[in-house]
Amino acid sequence: MDRPVCTLDSPTNDAWGTGRASAPPGDLRDRNFPSEPARTADGQRLIRIGLLLPISGSSGMHGPPGRSCAQLAVEEINALGGMLGRRVQVVVADGGMSFAASAREGERLIEEDGVAAVIGTHPSGVREILGPKIGRRVPYVYTPIFEGDGYEPGVFYLGETAYQQLGPVLPWMKENLGIRRWYLIGNDFRWPRDVHRMARRLLAEQQGEITGDRLVPLETEDFDAIVEEIRSLRPEALIVTLVGSDAVIFHRAFTRAGLDEQIWRLGLLTEENTVLGIGAECSRRLLSSAAYFASLPYPENEKFVRRYRSRFGPNAPVLNSIGQSCYEGLMFLHRIVSAAGSLDIDKLGRVADGLEMAGPRGRMRMVGRHFVKDMHLAEAEGVEFAIRQSFPQVNPNKGNPT
Repeated sequence: MDRPVCTLDSPTNDAWGTGRASAPPGDLRDRNFPSEPARTADGQRLIRIGLLLPISGSSGMHGPPGRSCAQLAVEEINALGGMLGRRVQVVVADGGMSFAASAREGERLIEEDGVAAVIGTHPSGVREILGPKIGRRVPYVYTPIFEGDGYEPGVFYLGETAYQQLGPVLPWMKENLGIRRWYLIGNDFRWPRDVHRMARRLLAEQQGEITGDRLVPLETEDFDAIVEEIRSLRPEALIVTLVGSDAVIFHRAFTRAGLDEQIWRLGLLTEENTVLGIGAECSRRLLSSAAYFASLPYPENEKFVRRYRSRFGPNAPVLNSIGQSCYEGLMFLHRIVSAAGSLDIDKLGRVADGLEMAGPRGRMRMVGRHFVKDMHLAEAEGVEFAIRQSFPQVNPNKGNPT
């Protein structure tokens, strides 16, 4: 079966389809298209960067905003003169298939498309397979939220760790919302499992009670039994680590049961794109913990949002943390490669510690190939988020589960 193919009919028109078409012009290409020589039409040398991004599956909703944000980044990088004096072209592959199939796509980006680095915006289960295979071959920038104990060679981690998402937030919710009884619900793969382990550890430190802890397979479509269990156990809040369409289906079922009238929900992968799918009518008492929201009042973010909307128009894919991380991944690669003067992994590693960058998420500093960054707790207001509390410069590694 053909995988989704991205086509660009013009520099300002992104269309998603399933049929093959002529190769799209511009700086982003789908890896299903044959690769042309690594030079532009006028003979300028190209440097190819792979973007492994969910296009299909339960996380497929993150594909369009991720691709648009990546396109904006590569255009800005090329306007600055490219990377190491070469024009950048991004080759997009599907990271939303099974973990093994998505990892094979990542390897093909190197072996068949000749990419010099990989930006990974996909579940941790893919990174577990792919990281050991490519981390010493090319730089691998992993952009989304993750469990926080990743140290694969050659991998740089941009996303929020489990500690960053929960460490400052759980005490705030206890103090300000009186939350002491929790229920944990997520998908059954590495990231939710490790996040739940971190949650149990942190809640034990503040004498919190966990009434239930459930993990379900990806692409689960029926949550009625779990919703009834939640009703019977009467927690005061949930930690939700469901992904994509699973989160949408769960939150709708939760609201149909009327549980949103009393129980708070803390979604750790519930961003603007997901809450749009959930719907305004199902977003009462819905919180999210992340380093990025489109509503962040930082000057860098306000400029970024204006550029994004100007570039892609009023019907642009919804701006959110997963999509923005694709922009950030490319800008980070440009920043660290410029500092090292090379794509060599050892040279990049030598300049990584203490590397600083400022962008839509504000000021960030790399420590141990992870970023110290501001974190935010936001509450859904309709299909957007309003910041309730910010926590400056949260350390990524403190308190990681072992």
